[in-house]
Amino acid sequence: MANQSERLKNLIAKMALKSNYWGYLFARIRRMESEQIPSIMGVTPLKDGTIALMYHPTLLETTDDDTLKLVIEHEGMHILQKHLPRLLRILSNEFTEEEKNKKSKVWNVASDCAINPIINMPKEVNIGGRPFQPCFPSLYDLEDKKSSEFYFNELMKQQNKNDEDLEEMFDKIGNHDGWKDVVKETSDISSLSRKIDSYVRDIIKDSKKNFDKKRGDLPGYIKELIDSALEPPKAPYYQIIRKLVKGSRLSKFKRAFTKVNRKRTYVFAISEHRNLPQISPFPGRTRDFSFNIVVVIDTSGSMRPDDIKEGLSGVKNIIENDRNCKTTIIEVDTQIGKEYQVKHIRDIQFNISGRGRTSIFPGLERAKQLKPDVVLCFTDGYCEPINNIPRKMLPKKTIYVIQKDGTHENVNKTGYIVRI
Repeated sequence: MANQSERLKNLIAKMALKSNYWGYLFARIRRMESEQIPSIMGVTPLKDGTIALMYHPTLLETTDDDTLKLVIEHEGMHILQKHLPRLLRILSNEFTEEEKNKKSKVWNVASDCAINPIINMPKEVNIGGRPFQPCFPSLYDLEDKKSSEFYFNELMKQQNKNDEDLEEMFDKIGNHDGWKDVVKETSDISSLSRKIDSYVRDIIKDSKKNFDKKRGDLPGYIKELIDSALEPPKAPYYQIIRKLVKGSRLSKFKRAFTKVNRKRTYVFAISEHRNLPQISPFPGRTRDFSFNIVVVIDTSGSMRPDDIKEGLSGVKNIIENDRNCKTTIIEVDTQIGKEYQVKHIRDIQFNISGRGRTSIFPGLERAKQLKPDVVLCFTDGYCEPINNIPRKMLPKKTIYVIQKDGTHENVNKTGYIVRI
């Protein structure tokens, strides 16, 4: 058998030389050979937070280059659409192996349904000398070009009704077994998801940068996915906060044990050398340049997942701009579902609580108790009339971040409104 590792390496290099974006992307991804995988190829997460392209050398040898390019594009779309970290977030809320396996299988089918219509995958391809049927939404009486989550929810309903194993209903082009296998070896799935998400973002950014240098022409659907994967928060939240409470940095002080409180020097017993003690029992003070920020996220059923995700992106924006900030996240629907502090991006918790009715006052009331410099409240505005609540019961400075299809009528008299 010829060296299939070299063949795959050369094929990816040729794709890059011909200004094919997938060549640039997979030139940055580790390739691992395995005779154990059930299909020809597949991207898989690794325990260190990176991803690898697994391939079956025997199937590779008996498959032509044009088909391999299709498979590479298929796997590249899984990377651009961040299907691996998205699955890990789903599995992080599950406790039984049976449920994790079930949801992994359904997600594998759902992610293929989302990809294949976009890249115009043929209805049948020849791999390793035999025909394979790629997965399409039409096989399950579903529409084309919907999100992976849409297909996942619909297929979960179908599987619960029919009690059939969806993965056995068609021949897979890509190998996704590693998507669930790495979960068994990982104690903190949420942390692994964030690491892979960050890794994917970095390789997409790097591959696009090098692709642009070669003046390659990106197909529209790839450009859209890259822009989405690299998308920053919709508003510069940290800059808004800094502008609103810039006076805090000039008026806030904290104790400084390396400085002496000059007003208290008279109590020291001065030695014959007239030296003051090295550690002052009466420390002085210095300016406190940090912010105390509370982020209240409305997690009620009326908030879309993208709206909640924007709130977490806002937290990420704050941390990246100022690591000295004390940032507290409060999730609230009719009551506080979760409260935790965030110092690093890895501290952000993606398993959202709540999803009931809307009442954001408990979150604002708790925020006031924490005495923050400013409160950032992500909501759609469909809540109780906060304007009718006495002002003294609310935080001093609140910024309400409201989606363009939300309403500000219930909150506009108690804080600043930012539309996104």
